[in-house]
Amino acid sequence: MVRRIARLPDWVPYELKRTAVAFSGTWYQLSRGERCVYTIAAVNAVVFGMWQIPRLLPFMTRSFLHNPSSGLSYTMLTSSFSHSELWHFAFNSIALVSFGIPVANAMGAEQFTAFYLSAGVLSSLASHLLAPLRPALILPSLGASGAVYGVLGATMMMFPNSHVALIFLPFIPISISHAFTALLAYDFAGAVLGWKTFGHIAHLSGGLYGVGYLKYGTDYWKSLVNKLISYRQSTK
Repeated sequence: MVRRIARLPDWVPYELKRTAVAFSGTWYQLSRGERCVYTIAAVNAVVFGMWQIPRLLPFMTRSFLHNPSSGLSYTMLTSSFSHSELWHFAFNSIALVSFGIPVANAMGAEQFTAFYLSAGVLSSLASHLLAPLRPALILPSLGASGAVYGVLGATMMMFPNSHVALIFLPFIPISISHAFTALLAYDFAGAVLGWKTFGHIAHLSGGLYGVGYLKYGTDYWKSLVNKLISYRQSTK
């Protein structure tokens, strides 16, 4: 990385090159799991910034907001990186970094990336498919909450004895198993009763996916990786 920075054209300011070298040194001291999670958070930040540019609103509404009636499927993925309001972006980013790094370090960056993306798409898909059961809930949606719930579920499965604390009650530790169960119960009630405050179906499906993936998906991932390794060795 340092060599690449050194090859930058002479018109690039020296101070900028020095800053880039310092940043790259700090960046590569992080674990691969940390770099993976911070990269996802950075993508979320870029998309959030794009929402704040009025001229981009038509593009963002079309491409980063999932509307079940639009006929577009790729927005089930892009909307998982999308936040238009600061509080939504901040809460999901804090949760992603707090819970995502231990999970990414345990899984490995590649598996965590696949897990996170699939959690986001599946939670959007579940919300898309189940929303017609309550036509009043067929609304455009966005946010990383479904994927973050998947990370929470994975955290509970990997670290069942860990504790969490609420932002407004940081001095009261709560078992992650109890906290996660309470969140799922709240979202189940919201989905059944038709509350419109949050995307309860996406939250619920993302959390259950995280639990299910840790129970069954990791073995499938290992099997898939072994098959790919065997294939590459056989083609050499």
